[in-house]
Amino acid sequence: MRKTVRTSIAAAAAAALLALTACGSSTDSSAPAADGPYTAPAKDITATISVSNWGDPGDKAVYDGVAKRFKEKYPNVTVNNNFTPITTWTEYVNKLVTQAAAGQAPDVINIATEGVELGMSNELFTSLDGFLKNDPEAASLRKDIDPKLLEGFRKDGSTYLMPNTFNTMVIYYNTKMFKAAGIERPSDDWTWDDFLAIAKKLTTGSGANKVYGFAMPYYSFGITPWLYSNGTSMMSADLQTAQLTDPKVKETLGWVRDLVTEHGVSPQPKGADPYQLFPAGKAAMTGAGHFVTGGFAKAGFTDYDILPWPKGTTKSTVFGAGAFAISKTSKNPALSWEFIKMLTDQQTQKQWADAGAAVPSTKTAASTPEFLASPKHADEFYNSLSYAKPVAAPRAYNVLDPAFMRAMDEIMSGQDIGSSLEKGQKDVEEALKQ
Repeated sequence: MRKTVRTSIAAAAAAALLALTACGSSTDSSAPAADGPYTAPAKDITATISVSNWGDPGDKAVYDGVAKRFKEKYPNVTVNNNFTPITTWTEYVNKLVTQAAAGQAPDVINIATEGVELGMSNELFTSLDGFLKNDPEAASLRKDIDPKLLEGFRKDGSTYLMPNTFNTMVIYYNTKMFKAAGIERPSDDWTWDDFLAIAKKLTTGSGANKVYGFAMPYYSFGITPWLYSNGTSMMSADLQTAQLTDPKVKETLGWVRDLVTEHGVSPQPKGADPYQLFPAGKAAMTGAGHFVTGGFAKAGFTDYDILPWPKGTTKSTVFGAGAFAISKTSKNPALSWEFIKMLTDQQTQKQWADAGAAVPSTKTAASTPEFLASPKHADEFYNSLSYAKPVAAPRAYNVLDPAFMRAMDEIMSGQDIGSSLEKGQKDVEEALKQ
């Protein structure tokens, strides 16, 4: 799952997750060895495993289904499937902290890219290398997942989490509005200049009747593709150094601001929900991941298709994933691994594909006729991984995300770009020292 609330979710994660790791970081001697054959737990084993999940009601239905299937395979195993209906990431992680403080840290943890670096740096997760190397069922699963997804959950050569879903940011466009304006579907290698020219042509009317060429996704994950496609990022590649004051970051954010203040092709983003404006025909384009498709389907909105993000100096976009890890304090790592396999197997992957919330992690599930049925170029959701980069999420992401958006608020209100970014840079630098 990766919805628009994802930025507020991730913004507060790090401090709470750090508290969680402090509560339960002892090494589990029953963790699997990297060598030697893997033997699945006996079907009649008696045990209890706890699972920490988060999401919306659609996600809960998928997780409950997995727990039911797991119970059929291991009838004497009790699965405490702890689900947090997400409003903020803080809510979810605080629940984990409370469990850990009571000596009840979950065996299986569902977490997003934004919390992974902090979790790894504090040794929250058990390495999955032994399972991946020695469990025959793991080979086919790993082969079916794009290497980029797996790479985001590796550290020092070891894999710590298995991805189940992801989202990349792409451009959505209204096919009826494009056709009415005589605009052909742009090339997959279209540029910022192409984008701006189309946005200008599709911006019409005034006042309450104004239709915009583009409704801006105004959250850090939604703005990041502009940075990546201009060859820059908020963080260095190793996530150790903030670079909000990089000249290309300034240049990019100036270009984004001008979409509103100079060109008038996008409304002021504060209070303008792109995922209401776009299906209502008040904006011809917007940026989003797969997470909007379920809502569009429920609303009966089908007049759209998707495009790669336009390129500035390079073709690029951002992706973020959800994944499952085994807690280092788990007393049942093998059972936890069996549960993770079921969370990521093809039956569950198909459910993710049908849910319309995110892109399933396996190529097989993302290639089914059902998943590819809508929109016309739905294959771009998975294909975009070929040029996407993971969201820049350092261990101080809880500081980076709000600092960046505070700077954006100032920039969009007309304040100096450089000074706004300098304040954010100082905040992140201080947090990274701690």
